[in-house]
Amino acid sequence: MSVSIEAVVFDIGGVLEMTPATGWQKRWAVALGITLVELNDRLDEMWLDGSLGRMSLEELEHCTAQALGLDEAKLRAFMADLWSEYLGSLNEELATYFISLRRQFRTGILSNSFVGAREREKDRYGFKDICDVVVYSHEEGTAKPDP
Repeated sequence: MSVSIEAVVFDIGGVLEMTPATGWQKRWAVALGITLVELNDRLDEMWLDGSLGRMSLEELEHCTAQALGLDEAKLRAFMADLWSEYLGSLNEELATYFISLRRQFRTGILSNSFVGAREREKDRYGFKDICDVVVYSHEEGTAKPDP
């Protein structure tokens, strides 16, 4: 039985984007006088909602500020640190290869994501322009590997 490839699907975080840990969560926990575990405990549920699209970015930022006692300036700095690690840098060699596959196959990106990711990744990397479809968990309301 022969199988023909009709489409190629890539992931973003850790694949098309190189996203090494920057230590930003630990720095913020120290600055806030809490443990990293406590920081994560305060954010986990709402951030899960953000990854499944059950909360807008504005709602998520508001809840994050409340959970951590951040004023507007500190919230902006906190979110900037988050997005800096989240977006990482483009894996240029792999992105070039991925783009080349589009001549032969339908191509797509399937990513567990976070509200606001599409806009930031479009601005920084133009993912929607290099493949046929981009599917984000926060827009679909489900995440890999959920059926």
